[in-house]
Parts: sequence; structure tokens; C-alpha cells
Amino acid sequence: MKKYAFIRLSGWLFMVGALVFLPGVSAMMLYDSQYAVNWESQVLTSAIFLSPILLAIGMMGLRARYRIGGGFLLFGAAVGGIVTLIGTFGQMFAPVYSVSESYYGVWFGGAYILFFCLTLFGINALVEKPLPRWNTLPLLSGLWFTLLPLLFGIGSVSVIAFLIIAIAGFVVMAVAQIMLGYILQADASPEMSTA
Repeated sequence: MKKYAFIRLSGWLFMVGALVFLPGVSAMMLYDSQYAVNWESQVLTSAIFLSPILLAIGMMGLRARYRIGGGFLLFGAAVGGIVTLIGTFGQMFAPVYSVSESYYGVWFGGAYILFFCLTLFGINALVEKPLPRWNTLPLLSGLWFTLLPLLFGIGSVSVIAFLIIAIAGFVVMAVAQIMLGYILQADASPEMSTA
């Protein structure tokens, strides 16, 4: 595959991954998919398990196009994507609910690696400014998921306030990912060498 074609494809997959992640994470936070009876909720909450794989491919395209910050973006995309894939298959095919729940932790760990490395890339993007515009987007694309465990430690926040804050953060994150994916696919040119 030509390098510019991979970068363009990864930009589109980054956008699709963001579009799938937002309703999936919202559905997962609002109700437990294990006990949901309608198929729409099952589809939405299953989407959250598949979207980090699309985001990982998008991150590989970011690394191919903007070579900054060392190899941690590629590491995060590869390791985070593989770990979330293991967690996804474990969650889908585990025969017992308790075993399935342990795979959710595996999925969360992989997603955390993915978004933590995207946040590190975002910090480097603020310093080196490799994008043609909007160099804050990589940081906004991963920072909220990286900071989310800190919100669990705040004991005084009510459940409703936590849901509102968390979903608002995921909306900002998804919009930043969609914009970043659009810039990535638009910034690929046929003059690039083959991958």
C-alpha cells in the first residue's frame, strides 16, 4: 500500500472509531449491557469494544505522517490495540459473566495505553507543531480518557454529576478525534513514498 493511501485510510478510520466510541461509551455508562434487553443497546455497547482498534490504526497513520515524539505513539497503537482486541474477544466469548468482567479490565488497560500514548503525542505536538493547524487536537483526543480514573477518586461527586462530566469530556474527545482524523486524511498527498 502506498504510504499516502495508508495515511488517508487511517484518517478515515480514526474518524469512524471516534464516531463509534462516543455512543458506545455513553451507552455503557448509562446502563449495563449484560442486562439490557433491546438490541440497540447491545450494538452500542459492543461498539465501544471495537472502536479502539480503529483508533489504533488511526494512530499508526499519525505516526507515519507526523514523525515526532519517538516511538511511543506506535507502541501505544500496537500494544494498546492488541490488548483491547484481546479484551474484546474475551468479553464477547467468555462463557461465564465473572470471566467476562475480568476481560473488561483487560480492555480498559489496553484503551488506557492507547489514549495515554496519544496524550504524550499531543504534548509533543504542542511543542513541535507538526500539524498544519490545530496542534492541540492530539492532546484533546486522548487526555480525557487518561484523566478519567482521577474522577473516580473524587468521593463528593454525585452519580448524575459524574455522568454529565464524563459524557461531556467524551464528547470533546470525540470531536477532537474526528477533526484530527479529517486533518490526517486531508494532509496525505500522493507525493509521499511507498510504505
